[in-house]
Amino acid sequence: MKPEITYIFTPICDKFISRALYTLYKYSEPNSFRVIVIDQRKNGFSPEVMKYVRPLIHLYMHPCRNLGYAKAMNEGILHALHWKTPLVCPSNDDIEILDSRWIQGIKDTFAKDERIVGVCPMSPRHAGWGYGVDYYPEILPYKDEYTKEEYDYLLKGDFTDYKGRLPKTFPRQLGGTVVDGAVFVMPYFKREVFEKFGLLDERFFPGSGEDMDLMARVYREEGRIVSSSLSWIWHWWSKSKDLFASGELEDPYYKNRSYWNNMGELWRPEDNEGHGHDPWGHYKNEKGEKVPLKRVEDIFTDII
Repeated sequence: MKPEITYIFTPICDKFISRALYTLYKYSEPNSFRVIVIDQRKNGFSPEVMKYVRPLIHLYMHPCRNLGYAKAMNEGILHALHWKTPLVCPSNDDIEILDSRWIQGIKDTFAKDERIVGVCPMSPRHAGWGYGVDYYPEILPYKDEYTKEEYDYLLKGDFTDYKGRLPKTFPRQLGGTVVDGAVFVMPYFKREVFEKFGLLDERFFPGSGEDMDLMARVYREEGRIVSSSLSWIWHWWSKSKDLFASGELEDPYYKNRSYWNNMGELWRPEDNEGHGHDPWGHYKNEKGEKVPLKRVEDIFTDII
């Protein structure tokens, strides 16, 4: 079977990668994918983790410094382009696959509209900050294994009778919903995205903003990157914050560049009638006309 997906993981800790790869292999068709891991832990994975994951990885790299999310993902994306897999998935490592039907949901979402070039599955655990709350709402609690009935419940998407704690603005009906826009948790991209729109901009460091930059580049040319309730995975959300809190990421290996997330330098208001970055890639002029945003042309490359 010819591989159809390249997965890229760029962990800065080794707490989650074993489960991510375990569930990926458990629920995928054999030989349907390839795995690239850029190990950004200062001293590499622990011997115990490496013993488990090494046979599951097709290409492993351990760079001389933390590359940041965008740079590290690009190193993997370049290989995916060379291998010509139809889909490229630059994924967070704090994810787990729940059911073998998740990948068909990704494919079914692509089939809904030829303009869709990227699809991100949903998670039963949600980022509370997106709803203005200080907890992580969970439609289902975390489990090592989920039943067919539990995944059916997520696909049906009827949460009107849910008795748990959910924000008031959380949608109670999600069945069949496809939403424009996505946080790049486990995004599946058509290979052509990176051939047409370019790689992630490596100015962004250590991570945050590169996804919204690519979103704008895609949407200003009428492409779509969507979140889909036709596919579900588990995502822990914001686990790198634990490392920040511990102080570990103050080490020069990780903090080798200054933080950068300045959309105003890329999507300059002076080039767009006073309008700055917008993930939908357009603004409306004084006549009410929809105008594509202009961006500085270069996509920065951080040379190792």
